[in-house]
Amino acid sequence: MGRYTVGYRLVLLVWLLTGWLASHLGAAEDVTIPQSWRGVLDAGGVKLRLRFDISRAAEGRLRCDLISVDQGNARVQMDTCQIKSGRLVCRSKRLGIVLDGEYQAGNQQIAGTFTQAGQSFPLELEATAPPAPRKQVETWHGTMKAGAREFEFQFRVFLDTENKRSVELDSLSEGLGGLHVDPMFNGAEVEFEIGLTKARFEGRYNSDRNRIVGHWIQNGGRFDLVLRRVAVAETKSILPPARPQTPRGPFSYRVEDVEFSGAGEGVRLAGTLTLPRMGRAFPVAVLISGSGPQDRDETIMEHKPFLVLADHLTRQGIAVLRYDDRGVGASTGSFGQANSRDFAADVEAAMDYLRSRPEIDPGRVGLIGHSEGGYIAPMVAARRDDVAWIVLLAGTGVPGDQILLNQAERIARVAGTQAADIALNRRVQQVVFAAIRKSGVPREVRQTFEAFVATLKPEEQQHAIVAASRVEVSRLLGPWFRFFLTYDPGTALARVRCPVLVLNGSKDLQVDPDLNLPAIRAALDKGGNEQYEIHRLPGLNHLFQQCKTGLPAEYRQIEETFDGRTLDRIAKWVKSARE
Repeated sequence: MGRYTVGYRLVLLVWLLTGWLASHLGAAEDVTIPQSWRGVLDAGGVKLRLRFDISRAAEGRLRCDLISVDQGNARVQMDTCQIKSGRLVCRSKRLGIVLDGEYQAGNQQIAGTFTQAGQSFPLELEATAPPAPRKQVETWHGTMKAGAREFEFQFRVFLDTENKRSVELDSLSEGLGGLHVDPMFNGAEVEFEIGLTKARFEGRYNSDRNRIVGHWIQNGGRFDLVLRRVAVAETKSILPPARPQTPRGPFSYRVEDVEFSGAGEGVRLAGTLTLPRMGRAFPVAVLISGSGPQDRDETIMEHKPFLVLADHLTRQGIAVLRYDDRGVGASTGSFGQANSRDFAADVEAAMDYLRSRPEIDPGRVGLIGHSEGGYIAPMVAARRDDVAWIVLLAGTGVPGDQILLNQAERIARVAGTQAADIALNRRVQQVVFAAIRKSGVPREVRQTFEAFVATLKPEEQQHAIVAASRVEVSRLLGPWFRFFLTYDPGTALARVRCPVLVLNGSKDLQVDPDLNLPAIRAALDKGGNEQYEIHRLPGLNHLFQQCKTGLPAEYRQIEETFDGRTLDRIAKWVKSARE
C-alpha cells in the first residue's frame, strides 16, 4: 500500500526513478542500431527529457542505461536489453519500466511506448552521438546518520577521453546506484549537487587529500558525512542481498502453471497453482497482492513473499493459487485502466476457476490479501457466500486519503525529517487529494495545485516536495487512485460473514496498526461477525519482516522475507477454519 504517496525520501528520485536499481543485463542478440538515443516523454503534460545509452558489457551482453536529463541526469541501469529484428525492448522490473520500440533505419528513429506502473505513453527517440568513453579514477566511501537511519554512500569519479570529470553517487544501503551529481571544486573545497532532490554535499579535503569532511544538506537537515578515499579496486557493487527463504526446487508438492479468464474483455490471468502431492479435496488459498502492478510472487526488492507463503502453506496441505496482476507478467489486460473493484472481480474469476478443479474442495476456497489485497478480500467476501475464510495481512480499515496522510507523516517522522517539511508535505497532499475527489479532471487538478503553490512562501515554492509533487500529480489521476482515495473498507467488512484473521505488524509504517485495527474490529462488530481474530505482531513491518525501524528503505536490507512464526500462525489458522 502507498506506492502512490505524494512524498519523498532522503535521496529523492521523482516518478521515473523512485525505487531500487538492478545490475542484471539481458542477453545480447543482433546489435545493429545506434548506441545512444534521446527523446521527450510527455506524461500527462509533464515533459521529461530522456536518453537511452546502449553498450555491450564485458561478458558480451547488452547494457541499457536510462538517463533522466531533467532529474539531474539520474541514471537507471535497466535489467534487460534486447535488440532483435529491429525491435528494441528494455526493462527495469523493480521500477516497472518498459521501453518497447521499432527501429526505423531510414530516419534513425525509434517509435515506441514507455510504460511504468501500468501506464503507457508514446515515446519517439532519435539517434544522437554516444557519450565519450570514460574511466573510473577515484572511489570515495562514507556513512551518514540521519534520524533513526544510517546511509552508506559511495562516490565514483570518472574521466572521459577529453579529460572531463563526472561523478556518480551510489546509496549502498538503499540499493540505489549511478545517480549523476554535479561536482564543483574550489581548491580544497568540494560540493556535489543532486538534481531535483535539492540535496547537496559540502566538504573540504584534508591535507593528504584522502578524506573529505563535510555535511549532507537536504530539506532543512544538515548531517555530518566524512568521505574516505579508497582504491578503485575497492569499489563496492550493488548486489542483491541474500534471500535465504526463497524456495528452490525440487519441491515436495505439485507445481502447475495455469491460465484462466479474468473479469472483462481481453483479460487472461496467468499464475501458478501449487497442490499437495498426495490426497484430494484440498482447501485452497487465493493470494491477492498489494497496490501497484505485481507479479504472482509479489516481488519487491528481490523478496518474493507470495512464493514463500505459497511454499509454506502447500507443505502444510493447503493448495495455493497466485497469479500475475492483469497487464503484468504473462497476464493480459490493462493494469493502468483498472481499479480495486476490477481487481476484486479478477479474484472472483480465480475462485470460479478453482471450483472447477477436481483437486479442490469447493467449500474451502479462502482468500489471503496483503495491503491493498487486504481490503479487496472483504469486497469479494461481502458479495459471495462461498468464501470460506479470509486472511488480511496489513489490511486497511479506513479510507485511502487517511491511509496516505498517516503513512507519509509516520515515514517522514521516523526517517528524521524536519517538522516543517512534514507539515508542507501534508498540506500538499491535502490539496491534491481534495482536488482529485472533487473532479478528477487533470486540467482542473493541476490548476488547483498551481494556485495553491502560488500561495506558498518563495522558499517553499522551490522545495523538493513541491517539485516532486508537480510531477507526481499527473499519475495520481488514474482510475485506481481516484477509487482508493474515497473507498471506505468498513462498508465491505461489515457485510463479511465468514471467519476472518487480521494480522498487522507493530512497526508497519505504511498501514498503521493503531489507525486500522480498531476500525477493522469496529466494522466486523457492526456486522455481527463473531468469527474473527485480530493480532498486532510485535517487531514486524509492512512485509512481515523482523525489522528495526519499519521504514520502506529497510525492506531491501533485511534478508528475511516473511517472519516464520507468522507463516506458522497463518497455516494453523487456515487449517482450523471451517474444519
